[in-house]
Amino acid sequence: MADKKPSADAVIIGGGLAGIVTAVELLEAGRRVIIVDRAEREIFGGQAREALGGMVFADTPEQRRMGLHDTPELLLEDWLRYSRLGADRLWPRAWAKAYAHEGTGEVYHWLRGKGLRFLPVVTWAERGLFEAGNSVARYILLWGGGYTLATRMIELLKPHQNRLTLLFRHQVQGFITTGTAVTGCHGVIEPSGEAFEISGAATVVATGGVGADLDRVRSLWPVAWGSAPPTILVGAHQYSDGQLHDQVRSIGGQVGDLSPMWNYATGIHHPKPRRPDHGLGLLPPRSALWLNYQGRRFDPPLMGAFDTTYCCQAVSQQQEQYSWLLLNRKMVLKEIMISGSEHNPYLRDRRFVRFLWENLGGNKRTYKYLVDECGQDVCVGTSARELAAKMNALAGNDHVAGDVLQQTMATYDAEIDKGPGNFTDPQLQRIERLRQWRGDRAKVCNFQKIGDPAAMPLVAVRQFILSRKSLGGVATNLQGQVLGTDGSPMPGLYAVGEAAGFGGGGASGERSLEGTFLAGCILTGRYAGRAIARG
Repeated sequence: MADKKPSADAVIIGGGLAGIVTAVELLEAGRRVIIVDRAEREIFGGQAREALGGMVFADTPEQRRMGLHDTPELLLEDWLRYSRLGADRLWPRAWAKAYAHEGTGEVYHWLRGKGLRFLPVVTWAERGLFEAGNSVARYILLWGGGYTLATRMIELLKPHQNRLTLLFRHQVQGFITTGTAVTGCHGVIEPSGEAFEISGAATVVATGGVGADLDRVRSLWPVAWGSAPPTILVGAHQYSDGQLHDQVRSIGGQVGDLSPMWNYATGIHHPKPRRPDHGLGLLPPRSALWLNYQGRRFDPPLMGAFDTTYCCQAVSQQQEQYSWLLLNRKMVLKEIMISGSEHNPYLRDRRFVRFLWENLGGNKRTYKYLVDECGQDVCVGTSARELAAKMNALAGNDHVAGDVLQQTMATYDAEIDKGPGNFTDPQLQRIERLRQWRGDRAKVCNFQKIGDPAAMPLVAVRQFILSRKSLGGVATNLQGQVLGTDGSPMPGLYAVGEAAGFGGGGASGERSLEGTFLAGCILTGRYAGRAIARG
């Protein structure tokens, strides 16, 4: 074991967004901080570096400029209803209330004060399928995406380097305790295996969720969804494996139910994977037909931006647990996006004219990437029968019949001929609703037919469940203190961000309103950092 044992006022385990924000609060209060991160320095900032950068708040200037009336009370009402957070969930509900009432000031305006800006367009995420989700449009996109957010937070650390120590490639394996208090952590330095110990008056768990450990994800799979799929792709940080959740539990801390997860049913294989089972998440085009493994539409039809959790459930309950998007080139150009900073370079690099041109004029770059580089999950054809044959070849089976695919297309396209106001197809009725909101209209085709000869070729995209975020986590109070099994705070131990279920051990309950995760990391980090600084 190394002789030198670093110490600080606070030891933060995890170099993602929540951990960095916690450090910013502590450093600005004059405290000494050590951040311990298992990853390498090059990806300091964690999963936020790869995020698209969307957030939801109540009563933002962007909403007001678009004529929207929203209040914290309405956001909280939507949140509690949609998440199904029961009255007995004391601390998760307290964090939900804090987000609804304080998020605009503590996160939105705080980010603005740090020099960050949001795009002026408000879109309507997670509207709800069987019940209302967001009552109004709230989703706004950070200009520069998650990458700019992460790098700006890292910049805020630089003026305090004399009181900050960064330790990369350090894997924390457990906590150091003195009596009933947590007084630090221990682990090994990778790849040498040299042991280390770090002491601190406060120890903060900021290690994310469990989504990268697919064995754990499968063990937590909701019973109502059936068995876990044989293929699950990973969209979480590679070290979001839940090991620190286990360590918190081992010393008497509460860990909320980890089964609720915010996964996506729109994952495709990354053509150049950087970690095992690396997947990309599509923002599914609303005009595409979402088909089951046999090339038939789901009943009710699935669509993005309505009920993300139900989409995962419907796909998971099939005999073959993957799905297809059926669309054409015109739909790809108009509607499809790949989530994350990596695949939205003009957003990431804040090149406004190019970003605007690509999103309004047609995203040829994304179309080319999908067709040319993602051949493991994407194929094209000039007819339904040709496409069905390629879909079967890609999947290694004969589940999709060409005549079934042709009939599916023909039935949908014939429905479009009825015209707006006369649709009986639920998907077209939803598209009609989407096009009524100007924030969404620019990215939704005007009732585009699948088989339109001018929109060819046809495109099919095979999609898998993408493991993304844990909704449960370490139980905390509003100071970020970890709660013991008796409900009392554990001296010296805190948790923030996804590790804390975005507050309280599961502030999102069973499902999220979308856009609460990055902001939840910031909110929990600020609250915990200030509480630790106060002592």
